[in-house]
Amino acid sequence: MSSLPPHDLIAAIRNRDPHALSWVYETYGPRLFSYLLRRLGDPDLARDAHHDVFVRFLERADTFEDRGVPLIAWLFRLARNLSIDLQRRQGRTIPFSAMVVADYSADDGQTHLTLLAESQALRMALASLPPTYRQVLLLRFEYHLSLPETARQLGRTLGATKALQTRAVQLLRERMGSDDRPDERLPSPPMA
Repeated sequence: MSSLPPHDLIAAIRNRDPHALSWVYETYGPRLFSYLLRRLGDPDLARDAHHDVFVRFLERADTFEDRGVPLIAWLFRLARNLSIDLQRRQGRTIPFSAMVVADYSADDGQTHLTLLAESQALRMALASLPPTYRQVLLLRFEYHLSLPETARQLGRTLGATKALQTRAVQLLRERMGSDDRPDERLPSPPMA
């Protein structure tokens, strides 16, 4: 399935080809679930939303137009819109602490507090970045898009996207203050 050109994949989806639908679900499903879990903070709600995203995907497959934008971007748009709808219906926003998922079973709670503090610092540093820097980092590391997919989303060349990502990571390091502590540097991101 992965060898199919995007146009043929879309045609197979419109024809409800079970192999194409299965490939889309198996390929993109885990990333979508992770995204929904971070947005909604509740595993049960995220599972329900995950299911609903694929139902909407099937219902709207005929409206998808191949404009050079990857299919995953459309799926993430569906997931984002659905999570916003769910949050509005519930009349609440998810507190940041609910977004931190960790296993504290063998811990005294100190690791959880440390992770929470680091996550809050990271979110604040991300929010302080220029929009293009924030966007490239979110596409690469929150939505787990490949470098070519990120370049297409940003409308940039592959080289320009690599350079943008490098500058964004460097500025994020500076904002996080990790340049002051060389032993606590952020890991370098994958470039491809």
